Amino acid sequence: MPFELKPPYYGAAYYPEDWPESQIDEDIRLMKEAGMNVMRIAEFAWSRMEPEEGRFELDWLTRVIDKLGAAGIGVVMCTPGATPPVWAVERYPEILFVAPDGTKWIHGSRRHTCPNNSTYRRLCRAVVTELAKKFASHPAVIGWQIDNEVFPVNFDSRSCCCPVCQREFQEMMRQRFGSIDKLNDAWCNTLWSMEYQSFSQLPVPRKDVWHHPTLLASWSEFMSKSYIDFVWEHADVLRENGAKMIGTDMMMILGIDHYEMNLKMDVVQYNHYHFHQGLRDAAFWFDMLRPIKPDQPFWNTEAAPSWAGATTTSGYQTDGFCRANTWMPIIQGGEASMYWVWYSHRTGQEQMFGSPVSSCGRKSHFFAECQRISDGMIDKAGEYLRTTRPTGSGLALHFSDFANIQVSAVPQVNGFDLLSKMLSMVYHPLIRSQFRLDVIYPVVELDAYKMILTPFLPWIGESGLQQKLHKWITDGGTWIVGPMTDVRDQHLSKFTHSPFGVLEEWTGVYSDLQIPGEPVEFGLKWQDGSESQGSVWFDSFQPNGAKVIASYTDGPFVGDAAIVEAKMGKGKIVLMGTMPKPEQLVKLVAQYGAECGVLPVAQASDSLLFVPRDGAGGEGFAAVEMDNKPATLTLSRPAVDLITGQTLSGTIDLPAYGVLVGRYL
Repeated sequence: MPFELKPPYYGAAYYPEDWPESQIDEDIRLMKEAGMNVMRIAEFAWSRMEPEEGRFELDWLTRVIDKLGAAGIGVVMCTPGATPPVWAVERYPEILFVAPDGTKWIHGSRRHTCPNNSTYRRLCRAVVTELAKKFASHPAVIGWQIDNEVFPVNFDSRSCCCPVCQREFQEMMRQRFGSIDKLNDAWCNTLWSMEYQSFSQLPVPRKDVWHHPTLLASWSEFMSKSYIDFVWEHADVLRENGAKMIGTDMMMILGIDHYEMNLKMDVVQYNHYHFHQGLRDAAFWFDMLRPIKPDQPFWNTEAAPSWAGATTTSGYQTDGFCRANTWMPIIQGGEASMYWVWYSHRTGQEQMFGSPVSSCGRKSHFFAECQRISDGMIDKAGEYLRTTRPTGSGLALHFSDFANIQVSAVPQVNGFDLLSKMLSMVYHPLIRSQFRLDVIYPVVELDAYKMILTPFLPWIGESGLQQKLHKWITDGGTWIVGPMTDVRDQHLSKFTHSPFGVLEEWTGVYSDLQIPGEPVEFGLKWQDGSESQGSVWFDSFQPNGAKVIASYTDGPFVGDAAIVEAKMGKGKIVLMGTMPKPEQLVKLVAQYGAECGVLPVAQASDSLLFVPRDGAGGEGFAAVEMDNKPATLTLSRPAVDLITGQTLSGTIDLPAYGVLVGRYL
């Protein structure tokens, strides 16, 4: 069957197993009318694929894929490990998830199985193997999605605590430390007589016990690795059978290492359900996905085209939301934007989600918007989007899932939430000021960046970051660091030689006082004479030759340095002992950015996300208004809007949730 499909990919999740087969032709007609060119299928269809153990029925799936392909619609083929059939649970009850209180989950949900159970792994391998053998070479299958939204959630009831997981955790600690004495020493288990005599005594965390925080963090890390290994095993099976473009659709929920998860994936996949002002949060994740595999555009595999809802709804989304939400991943470097779901479910747990077509086959109020999106994204701007990529600005922001584990297990400040602070105090202010940035994991190499921000990263040894930073700064990089950075080792322990691991050594400063903030704020006076407040955390510095950027004006360390600049080799370190107000952080970034060539990318309203692009298709940009209000953009040179064909110059107006794709003339 001849079939050729080029990105951008635009589509939705389709569940033909839930509908009469006679309906497929009408479904496809509506998909084509909506302008969609790809569908995700089969992620929860295990009971239809394998109604009895070892008896696979895939002909129905073949007919669906054949028809989609014949209509020019590509398929993202999904593996169904999230929803094992009831026969699997009845025959092998040991595969079920066990909560920390010992309760064994039952059939009737999803992700209700243990990721480490060998029987469950065997059953998954069998069905994945059959799918790969059958469909890996099918011309309509453009890619694969492993399972669905695989993640544990730190220490709560989503962490399986069965005997298999406990043994695997104990073995992981044995491999890490070699001897129980080394573990006791690293965790300082003489405290409260918590010493273990053997690895077999290590418990699984329970909510009703005040556990050692390093045990909690190690357990959370173990669960992350368990789910990653589970997904990697699927990837190996798919690849061995010829499958290509393999990914797993992540919900960016902290508790799993998203970078490590994607090491064996061909394409990074992401699901999000952000609404209204939350579109800015989605922008953060897109800026984090892009550097994971910088040579391969990511796929937004799920987003709500309107409201979300399980048995109720999140409420009406304003006209234009569908447009902005659909375009955002494409603008920020993705090549796929897909909805959940194509047809709203007629029953079950998630029947209230909005969808292009209702459960009775009627078009939604935004169906015409889907058509306009397809026309602009695929027909008008598709070639340009395929042949260009977002260009880097030289600015990066460090983020780490392990850091979130650390601050969750040992909160340095009461009620501190890493992600919300990162968004509200760092990321959002910078993108509102038109600074484009990559959100990078510690493992990412630093050569592409001129300036890096590293707040709230307790251990800077992760993935060799400390060594990479030392070389990068010495070679000329500008590092804005702190607060609450370089204050713990990998075991969550404080340093005993200094409040910091290396920051005093690198900068020459001396910190004699440290105070947790929240809700306290202490005043700051900046070198230009302006005044503001610091928050979250307070370090007092004796500069010892470092340049003082800001000093405290009240509190226990009036007159002491709060923010300092120190030279290191050809570069410099700006050490923040407290978190300045967002406008002051932007001012700081602008000051040092002007020195090292990190500049705002546009003169535009703060609600406009402007992304420069370049490549074989020419130099240009893409932009989207995120806050549902009119915006303006002043262009540095004339461009043609590829969606409308109009020539743009000077200051232009964009409507609420407006989109532009421009190529400079």
